Amino acid sequence: MIYLKIDGKEIHAEPGMTILQAADANGIYIPRLCYHKALSPIGSCRLCVVEVKPGPPRPVPSCTTPVADNMEVTTRSERLDRYRREVLQLLLINHPLDCPICDKGGECELQNMVRELKISEQPYQAVKLVPKYDNLSPLIERYPDRCVNCERCVRVCRDWVGAAALYFDNRGYRTTVTAGGPVMDCEFCGSCIAVCPVGAIVDKTFKYSARAWELEKEPAVCPYCGGGCHLFLNTKHGKLKRVTSSFDEPVNGGIICSRGRFSLNILEHPERLTRPMLRKDGSLQPVSWEEAFDFVAGRLREIREKHGPEAIGGVGSPRATNESNYVFQKFMRLVVESPNVDATPSLDHQKILRAFVEVMGRPRVQRTEAGGPEPGRIREVSGFQLAVGSYEDLRRADTVVVLGADVKKEMPPYAWHINQAQKHRTLKNLVIVSSRGTRMRSAAQWNGYCRPGSYGLVVVGLLKVLFEEGGLSTHEYGEFLGGRNLEAGLARLSWAEVEAHTGMSRDELSVVAHALKEAERPSLIIGCDLAGLREGYETGCYVADLLLFLGRKLKVHLVSEKANHQGCSDMGVSPYWLPGYRPFDKADAVAEVWGKRPPAGPGLTLMEMIGAAAGESGRSLRALLVMGTNLLATLPNRRRTQKALENLDLLVCQEVFLNETAAMADCVFPALTSVETGGTVTNTEFRVQRQLGRAFVEGPRADWEILQEIGARLGTPMAYGGPEEILEEIQRLFPHYEQYPLKEMPREGFLWNQLHRAKYGSTTWKRKLDPTLEMAAPDLPPHVRPSEDRPFLLFLGKSLFQSGTLTRYGLGATELEAEGRFLFHPEDARELGLQEGDRVVVHAAAESLEGPVGIDKRMARGSVGASLHFADLPVQLLTEDGNLCPVRIEVKRAEG
Repeated sequence: MIYLKIDGKEIHAEPGMTILQAADANGIYIPRLCYHKALSPIGSCRLCVVEVKPGPPRPVPSCTTPVADNMEVTTRSERLDRYRREVLQLLLINHPLDCPICDKGGECELQNMVRELKISEQPYQAVKLVPKYDNLSPLIERYPDRCVNCERCVRVCRDWVGAAALYFDNRGYRTTVTAGGPVMDCEFCGSCIAVCPVGAIVDKTFKYSARAWELEKEPAVCPYCGGGCHLFLNTKHGKLKRVTSSFDEPVNGGIICSRGRFSLNILEHPERLTRPMLRKDGSLQPVSWEEAFDFVAGRLREIREKHGPEAIGGVGSPRATNESNYVFQKFMRLVVESPNVDATPSLDHQKILRAFVEVMGRPRVQRTEAGGPEPGRIREVSGFQLAVGSYEDLRRADTVVVLGADVKKEMPPYAWHINQAQKHRTLKNLVIVSSRGTRMRSAAQWNGYCRPGSYGLVVVGLLKVLFEEGGLSTHEYGEFLGGRNLEAGLARLSWAEVEAHTGMSRDELSVVAHALKEAERPSLIIGCDLAGLREGYETGCYVADLLLFLGRKLKVHLVSEKANHQGCSDMGVSPYWLPGYRPFDKADAVAEVWGKRPPAGPGLTLMEMIGAAAGESGRSLRALLVMGTNLLATLPNRRRTQKALENLDLLVCQEVFLNETAAMADCVFPALTSVETGGTVTNTEFRVQRQLGRAFVEGPRADWEILQEIGARLGTPMAYGGPEEILEEIQRLFPHYEQYPLKEMPREGFLWNQLHRAKYGSTTWKRKLDPTLEMAAPDLPPHVRPSEDRPFLLFLGKSLFQSGTLTRYGLGATELEAEGRFLFHPEDARELGLQEGDRVVVHAAAESLEGPVGIDKRMARGSVGASLHFADLPVQLLTEDGNLCPVRIEVKRAEG
């Protein structure tokens, strides 16, 4: 500990801290412009200078000067104030006097310092620079004459976002920040807006709509991807005006993406559903809540009595809160008495979770015997969750292997933490294996390219290398005894076969295997390219084998497209397990809490429900309850899904907007978004976070409230008084969630796979993988490959600006990416005679679809990229299962 004085106040500081950091930690303000706590200090503005004894006779920048024992620091004196006035007056030579109309008014750091230092005149003159304003870029405007060249925007774009879209041009007096052209070409995350101390970079959507002092800030968790980013909803008279972030947040460090910053206008969108609707005379018509509840309850009762409870299925939502998903699966199992519960995460993310559960075991807590009403102390915790890494693990990793993911598009927070790890030099080795180019390939130390759809054999190849070179030393590698069957199976697989299918040589696979094996703190990111394959579950089993082989040192990080993919699975919205991953044959605790034993499982999966409704199996599905999911825009084989929905006797949707699926429903309930629903959500690092919940429109209700009302009419009231009571019940069934009551939950939430609170007993309890676990060796189905008549592979990926069908209504998302396109590699486009904007017809086995062409050098040769997010390009018409489909390309020639 270091002891010093600042302005006569005795304080202590940690070694390595700067004077500015020590002052901030003790509530002593030192003026600054270029310094920002989220960025490395550069000491360029010279406004934070202080006088130091002992030290040089001249003032020194406090942002770069480290503290020392017995140091005496003066932050305010006539000399320092005079110095700062001169610096500010020089900055004001070209600064316009437009404070009354500048949107930074009230939170402008330059304005505040000018007022504080009582600058009322400008003694300096110089040749006026001619600014090049940017009012053409979407969502962002730039005013270079307001810029103070602090470099904050350049540094946050380079060091945090990893885009390097802004940089300095020219030198000396003519230095200016440029984007390389009159219009910005970037990710439009708006981080430059967040760090700009003046009004040089402003939010176009906020312009002239409110003043900073008029706004109230309400914390929320972003409802889009599974990153769980913290943000603030800035409201005026209850109306949303803009979205900002705080750099005090531990989850995303103050950085949010374009979706979170510019597409939350959906909360007040004029097309939001506000009244229940029933189908009458062939069309949906507004009705009262009572009529809608009575209709749905009556029809469910009729179908259950006539066809049995298993004729009813339920689809939960990765967009809804944990509490709503818990009540949903309880409603299906307890009220309807049907085991048919699933959700869209089963198409990708849950495939990997299911493999982990099967191979590495379910979450389990072993306690000592209790001596009273309190539970015993924790003795041991085991299960797959111990292998899942946090953002902190990613920042501390010395090696990161990314397998089947473009993390910048699919999970931006992963990219931000990787950028920080590289900046601080903790991350020595970034290895990317993908079937396409990714936005982080230039930051990687090694890039490997595999054939589309071959990720299963890539993982098998990694295991083959490790077994051949590392043997089965449980002391050196994993904490398992099983594995000999897998080793024998790997030995039977020839390297020629692995290389032929993956397109990667043994030497290339060895690079990846050695990177994981030799690292002290390795992390493995598993993306949607892998999880979304039709053989995603089998591939996930081999990923679990890899985790067992390398043991506790390897952490895995899963990509999830929607905000509560993880929580949806935790709550038991799955045909394979009950809440907390509890197996159906161990449902005693559930029966004790619910007062009734749930139906035996497993039930029908989502795709099996669609097949049963479409008449493709011996089982019949007559009714489907869908909570916050657009099935027609999400599931493969859209014709089949549409046929299934048309065949139903009853389709009920709980939705925010009237999407394609809701438009087919017999009853539609208007639902609140997760941001507006009190409760919790769980992000991809297993972090449980609280949503305070405040409705932005009148009419909609929380999903769990809607279900509870129907349940009461069916004779099984659940009678929850609020999300607090639901969470308490969740905690009784899933002790990993029992760390905080809802109202006491800290802003950063908690990681449920890290039981850390003192009430759990000794800190010496063991975290271990069950040593009796057997490695899995499932047969990998043949991966999808092109054929002679369909020589291209259609690949369904993710969008940088869109996130599911919800962002179709987002201002920023529609501004940045308004339509869907078929993406081609430039060489493929040249051979086909295609240019940007041309149109093609893509022919699959049974369907064809016409759409515009986009050129993307990141696409693999011989593949065509597309996204599910666009209503004008329903690419799920072409796919049968998984995210790959062989297709033929027909070029549409312009007439005349």
